[in-house]
Amino acid sequence: MAANPSSRCFRMLRSCHVNIMVNWLIKLAALLACVVPPSLAAGGLVPEQRIELAYDVYLGGFFAGSVDLTTEQTNARYLIATTSRSHGLLDFLIELRRRNKSQGQFMDHQARPSRYVTTGVRAGEARSVEIEYGADGDVRFTTRPSAAEDKREAVPPHHLRGTMDPLSALYQAILRFGKGAGCMGRSKVFDGRRRYDFQFETIDEGQTDGPFYSGLASICRVRQIPIAGFSKQTWLPLLTRPKWTDIWLAKLRDNLPPLPVRLQADAGLGAMVAHLVAVGGRKQPPGSAQLSNPEARPE
Repeated sequence: MAANPSSRCFRMLRSCHVNIMVNWLIKLAALLACVVPPSLAAGGLVPEQRIELAYDVYLGGFFAGSVDLTTEQTNARYLIATTSRSHGLLDFLIELRRRNKSQGQFMDHQARPSRYVTTGVRAGEARSVEIEYGADGDVRFTTRPSAAEDKREAVPPHHLRGTMDPLSALYQAILRFGKGAGCMGRSKVFDGRRRYDFQFETIDEGQTDGPFYSGLASICRVRQIPIAGFSKQTWLPLLTRPKWTDIWLAKLRDNLPPLPVRLQADAGLGAMVAHLVAVGGRKQPPGSAQLSNPEARPE
């Protein structure tokens, strides 16, 4: 028996909505990994330092995911690692597990990545990216599934030279912020599948109310400008590509740099908001932290 057209359309629409949520949980995991040790912002060299942060992610007011990140620094070398997963209805619709890791060093106040790896599972499909950066600026990468298998255009080689991974690009942006230069600027990014630019701009301060921090925060807005490597399904990019993502940064402790206390993205189905819930490692199960007041929960 032929499938009912309306039923088929409904399944496609539901799948599209799920993809929007999943893509933005992944993007928020990358955006959350933008913590800069104060010694690097000052250009100094200090012994190893480790910072651990935990975030809960909400979509339209409902708990949808969690992100845990760690940054480690030994002198001018850095390592950024994130672990993200879906929860609640999103986890029921399409199970997402993702780990990202970026390492490199700072030279002349610039992030120079040496290796970027991401592994995970989405809807039962294993997905991975591994990028190696040469000293001459060359980029070598392996992606599974391939661009053809993923139904997306391949990124031409001439677009790869001089790019960095998304974690390093965001790390560098917050380095500029920590030095008092705001977060203005533009970075060339390749994440193993897509080539795009991050355009950063400083927004006025705003008031945020969350489970860990409530008060004024500086806002850094990030726009993603597509270059190459996007889906060949022409209707999908229009629905999944965000207009902006705002990173809310606040100084919580004297011995820490300004930290992302809130991230808010235009996810197409309503605001997706990530709130900082712990510093020094997650203290409670994901989703159990209470927002300080109802206005903190996005509608």
